[in-house]
Amino acid sequence: MSCFATSRFRCGLEIGVLLLLTVSGLAQERGGLDPRAATPLIIEALSKAQLSGSLEYWGQCEPYKAYPDFPQLRWPKGHDDSPLEFLQAMFDVDPRMQVTQEADGKVRMVETDVPIDLLNVKIHHLSFFPEDAGKSDAVYGPRMALLAILETPEVTAFGKAHDIEGLPYPEKNLMMPGDCCGGGPIVHGELEDVTVSRALDYVLQTFPGFWLYENCKSPAGVRRVLFNFYPTLPASVYTRKTASTMEKK
Repeated sequence: MSCFATSRFRCGLEIGVLLLLTVSGLAQERGGLDPRAATPLIIEALSKAQLSGSLEYWGQCEPYKAYPDFPQLRWPKGHDDSPLEFLQAMFDVDPRMQVTQEADGKVRMVETDVPIDLLNVKIHHLSFFPEDAGKSDAVYGPRMALLAILETPEVTAFGKAHDIEGLPYPEKNLMMPGDCCGGGPIVHGELEDVTVSRALDYVLQTFPGFWLYENCKSPAGVRRVLFNFYPTLPASVYTRKTASTMEKK
């Protein structure tokens, strides 16, 4: 596709992603892809239809490399009108990846052999603070909400029992980057007997996008996990980009 036939944004995205796909070395067996190549593609596909979802996969724990690293993918040709088909074509180089859409619209990008034991841990009580909570107690951004989920006693105990690195144990209290104390949306609510995966889905109601769950093993053979949230583009922003594309054609 010529750069004259599409927007500068789309053309720049295509060129940048293709270069990153080349230098990331797709010959690696699992994961290893630079997140700068994968994230824009997934965000664009989900933003088109204002969908949310999750990405669950095996990655690598190689030192001095971008983390999280993403599964193998390619730039798909066509399927522009169907986000689901676009993502299915994008990940079809990964034989273990299945891309499906649930009845409520959520798109699941899941490798069939990724361990989901941690995602199935049931949290008995999870509080994102009620509407009348003080500002200092509010859970502002998706990563602060993630921290609230991962610091629950059930998740902490499971991580310790299974020697999983990457979880914010209370004694370490790892702070995660997020929208702390800003003027944006706030996650509210009380959840009872909810799994980790359903708690992550709950956050998507306030912050549309996709949550990421990566498993890998360190060079020493220790299991590590990484969670993160990635927001989609609001409908108004994506509409402006689409209109700009049409004007240039």
